[in-house]
Amino acid sequence: MTELSRSRPGHETIVLNLFIGRDDMIEPLLCGIVLGLIPVTLVGLFVAAWNQYRRGSALGGCSAAVRCCRSAAGP
Repeated sequence: MTELSRSRPGHETIVLNLFIGRDDMIEPLLCGIVLGLIPVTLVGLFVAAWNQYRRGSALGGCSAAVRCCRSAAGP
C-alpha cells in the first residue's frame, strides 16, 4: 500500500449516484399527472352520461328529456 492509500481508507470502492436531482423531479411530475387525470376523467364521464341522457333510452323507454320535448311541442 502506498502512503496515499493508507491516509484515505475505503478509496477502493467507487459509488456513482446517477439519480442526483431526478428524485426531486419525479414525484411532482407523477403527482401532477395523477391530479390532472382525475378531473379530466370525471368531466369525460359526465359528458358521456349527459349525451346518453339527451339521446334517450336505447331500450325503447322514454327519457325525461324526450318527455319534456314532447309536452312542449303539443300532442
